[in-house]
Amino acid sequence: MLQKFLILQFAIFVTLLNICRFTTIECSTLILKDKPSLMKGTLRILLIGLSMLVVNNASAQDPQLSQNFANPILLSPAFAGLQDQNKVYFTHRNQWPNQSANYQYSATGLEVSLGKINSGIGILVATDKQFSSLQTNNLTLQYAYHANLNEKTLLSMGMQGSLVFRSLDYSKLTYGDQLNRFIVNGSLASTTDPLASQYVNAIHYGDLAAGLLLNHANYWVGASVHHLNRPNQSLIRSSDQLIAPKYALMGGISIPLSEGKSLRPALYLKNQGAFSQLDWGTSLQLDPLVIGLWYRGLPISKNSAESSSRRESLIGLVGIQNNRFSFGYSYDFTVSGLGVGSGGAHELSFSYTLNWDFGQRKSYQRYRQSFACPKF
Repeated sequence: MLQKFLILQFAIFVTLLNICRFTTIECSTLILKDKPSLMKGTLRILLIGLSMLVVNNASAQDPQLSQNFANPILLSPAFAGLQDQNKVYFTHRNQWPNQSANYQYSATGLEVSLGKINSGIGILVATDKQFSSLQTNNLTLQYAYHANLNEKTLLSMGMQGSLVFRSLDYSKLTYGDQLNRFIVNGSLASTTDPLASQYVNAIHYGDLAAGLLLNHANYWVGASVHHLNRPNQSLIRSSDQLIAPKYALMGGISIPLSEGKSLRPALYLKNQGAFSQLDWGTSLQLDPLVIGLWYRGLPISKNSAESSSRRESLIGLVGIQNNRFSFGYSYDFTVSGLGVGSGGAHELSFSYTLNWDFGQRKSYQRYRQSFACPKF
């Protein structure tokens, strides 16, 4: 009964997730509608327009998370089934809540270990939304094979395929010619912009990724590549907006301190087009409490101005975990030019270990449950 209840809860999670992603709209002439007074409306539209320009210049970047390792199959398909456990994951992030151009992202994942064939599979459902008009939904399937190198070391090789649905609600957008008339007389007439007829309401495409992970009792290191096929996510007819491949390196070590206590420093370096980012920090495990401090940015640069612009946030984490479940909360303290007025970012994570058993591995492979895989 418990298993059926958990399966039902997972299905409800997937159904109710109606949330968001970090992505862009191709045309910076699109702005969100608003209906306040003339002065306030004009100011608000201009601010939103500036935000749209900033996001558009950022190009198509993947969503970013602060609790990177709370739902590890989001990082790489090589994590699927790695620890001989079957888990349900949930992650939600609300970034820049005080800004008009805020982002939200939610993901639910199921990880299944197939011990008899040294494999694991993962299923992910993710939804993200930018403003109130642009939404992307992903359904992802993963497979990983685990090759044992010795009693305490294995190599995991994973691949994944995703079906992505992207849509834009044009009823909530305003074009440049409408903005001009709004500033003059406060009304929003229908647009005559020829670009309006070039947009499509929704698209879908396939997306591919792969990853490698070397896992040892005391350390782990991995690499992944997302968007191998460079799919086109443009919402304009006869136009291309190819998603740049995202290359990532990750690794960490586990430093035992005493019974139930350990220090787990880790890093996550990624590059996507002209965008690069480094997350590094550590978590302190004091069973059942977990606390952590992370830094996001690339502060090392020959150009001091460029170095300053790459500083993004300090991240504080607190959570609890045991053999059955984990729960974490983190907050991003913004140190970039956006400042504290952006509202930073709030992130929640939850995981639950299921009592499913698909067959045990060889006896020495059970070491895997105590390997140095990251927790948060």
